[in-house]
Amino acid sequence: MGAILTQLEFLLLCLPVLLGPWLFGAAEPWWFWPFAVCIFGSSALFGVRLLTGASPRPAAVDAGPRGILFWCLPFLVYAFVRFLQADVFMDAERSFLLFLTPLLLGLQVLYGLPAAQRRRLHRLILVNLALIGLYGIANHVTAGNAMVLWAPGFEKYQVGYARATGPFFCPDHFSGAMELGLAVALGVLVSRERRRGWRLAAGGLAVIALAGILLSKSRGGGLTAVVLLVAVLVWGFAQWPRETRLWWRVCAGLGLILVGAGLWAASPGYAQRFKDYFTDRAAGNSLRERVAGAAARAGRGSRATMISGALRAWRTRPVFGIGPGMHQNLWPDFAATPDGDRAAGVWPSRINAHFHSYEVHSDWVQLLEEYGAAGLLLFLAPAGLVFTRLRRGVRRAREDWVRVTRRGGRAPDYAVVLGALLALAAMGFHSLGDFNLQVPGITWLLGALLGLGLAEYPGPAGSRGV
Repeated sequence: MGAILTQLEFLLLCLPVLLGPWLFGAAEPWWFWPFAVCIFGSSALFGVRLLTGASPRPAAVDAGPRGILFWCLPFLVYAFVRFLQADVFMDAERSFLLFLTPLLLGLQVLYGLPAAQRRRLHRLILVNLALIGLYGIANHVTAGNAMVLWAPGFEKYQVGYARATGPFFCPDHFSGAMELGLAVALGVLVSRERRRGWRLAAGGLAVIALAGILLSKSRGGGLTAVVLLVAVLVWGFAQWPRETRLWWRVCAGLGLILVGAGLWAASPGYAQRFKDYFTDRAAGNSLRERVAGAAARAGRGSRATMISGALRAWRTRPVFGIGPGMHQNLWPDFAATPDGDRAAGVWPSRINAHFHSYEVHSDWVQLLEEYGAAGLLLFLAPAGLVFTRLRRGVRRAREDWVRVTRRGGRAPDYAVVLGALLALAAMGFHSLGDFNLQVPGITWLLGALLGLGLAEYPGPAGSRGV
């Protein structure tokens, strides 16, 4: 009976993780809710297994306040209370579920899946991300992204710069998925215990992911890819001897510089998107005038406008925020700059009435705006703990690998731990200037990767994931 429940739970868990990114990121309610039901169903099955004794009680649950679950509870309780207090129920519900559902997935992977199923899930994610990337590249090259699966794509992303979108409507979200693919691939590539076949497959995924990021022409994606490659230089060769680590870092660092310089000098459309921030095509402008013009254009851009408006909203309720999901509802109140005077008949210097902001285009700023400083601090506590545990897992990898190769046994899967750490770094960095974590399919994928990485970390008293 326990085996049947475990297999059914695994199937329900895989559906949102693998299919969620494919179906437009599950951003629309008619895609989100079927997958959410799968997550709740798999969570219920895991609970039944625990209550009936069909599954051993995870040691991490008994780890006291050190357990990931217990560090997450304060923020979840706070977010639930703020959800109940919100003025717009459905928007607040969506915001709360964007935190709850990936956490449920990660906890099931961490506490509920046996090692064999975790390995299978990691391989399925690797293959699935490669297929997503291949579809995005093929759709860009053959059809110019006119369609996203069976739905018409947004023409605005193809004006001026033809940008690959993959199975998402926004190319930045396709780039976000490819960044997770690059993180998974790099973890396998630098791992010593993985077989040559899987390392070759990971190399293929890395090439696909980099190509997808380049074709998406996401500036945030390009910067995130650089951050990931630098992170691998710093963290990625912990299993290798010191001399080998040095040569790998020197060679990879020089290669990264040469490739970046070559792409910039070749000036394809992607590099031009970066250059447009720092150059002015008008002849005769001095460097100072060009820099000033770039700053002015950035200040007038929609992303800067949304972030500044969100910060104005946050300042009205700095401790507890304006409420979950309320950014889009209160945007007309805070879009305009505050230098207008209705009584004196003075218009604001920027009324910002040419578009409506549904997301802030900065996950961190939106978290601060909607949940306040209290919510941000409560969220940073478990996020920091996860990062610390993954970082320690990478640091201990070389010791464990040497010990196991000499004495036998099984060491933590270094590829999985490093991939999870890189995935967390990628989303944490890219979320400074984009809203990938407002897309359920990406949050579910990230939750599963973090659960896989934490499950490989041997905590105190032999427990996992604490």
